[in-house]
Amino acid sequence: MEKYTIILMALLLSTLSYAENTILKFSYENFDFENSKQKYQGKRVGLIVTHKTKDAYYQIAYEKTNTDTYKPPLTQDLHVNKYYLKYTYKLDDKQRLSLSYATIDDNLMQEVDGGNIYGVGYKYDALSLNQYFSDYDHFNVYQTDVQYTFKKSFGKVFSSATLMGKYIYLQDRENNVFSANAKRDYFTPGIRIHAHYGAYHMGVGAYFGKRIFAVMNDGFKVQDHAMEFDKTYMIGVGKNFGNVDLSVKYVYQEAIEIPIHNDNVKVKNIILQFAYRF
Repeated sequence: MEKYTIILMALLLSTLSYAENTILKFSYENFDFENSKQKYQGKRVGLIVTHKTKDAYYQIAYEKTNTDTYKPPLTQDLHVNKYYLKYTYKLDDKQRLSLSYATIDDNLMQEVDGGNIYGVGYKYDALSLNQYFSDYDHFNVYQTDVQYTFKKSFGKVFSSATLMGKYIYLQDRENNVFSANAKRDYFTPGIRIHAHYGAYHMGVGAYFGKRIFAVMNDGFKVQDHAMEFDKTYMIGVGKNFGNVDLSVKYVYQEAIEIPIHNDNVKVKNIILQFAYRF
């Protein structure tokens, strides 16, 4: 995957050369697994670069995850690199079109190593629709996301609430043991609430249904391992310091490791983010 790193760095340097409307966001994440028979802890670092022009948004992201595993059953620790690209074009004040792409470099899970994820989206005012296609060697995943955002001000507090729905369909899942125990399709509803007050901001969110091999965060996260997630709860707080934004988030998830029928797995994440606006 060295070629992807070279391409990503070239695009990053090209973006920074026009950096008057650019945001750099760095993240560090620490996570722990409870009751897992494969993993027990890990860390993740990420970088997202967003550049805005009059009519378009260009986004580039890189994510590196290192996870400590139990040996056996696994033979070595898990190392994953993920690369993301997204282009959004502003049609008018209410409409936007987007194209996205992601690819995976996984040293252990050969079923998803080299996988390619393609996305196309349309947004009209508060309503958005995204379609993703995850192309893996032995199975494919089709995902449709729909969300609607309500905005409301309460004095100096600016808030928004987003209702979300994810439909996931697995094609040829029975062709390998990695995905054979998954269901054919899933539907996951969710909600996200965000509020701003002066320089401070806070958000909470939750997903209430099961999902697997899901594309998350508007195309900037891919859950590519065979874990069927169920309850998910998120909370975050942050503050702006001029061109700098600092935030901390906590995510709690419950899951099943489906290839080995291991349930009651709990995943707890703490995420630190630093964003700088040019």
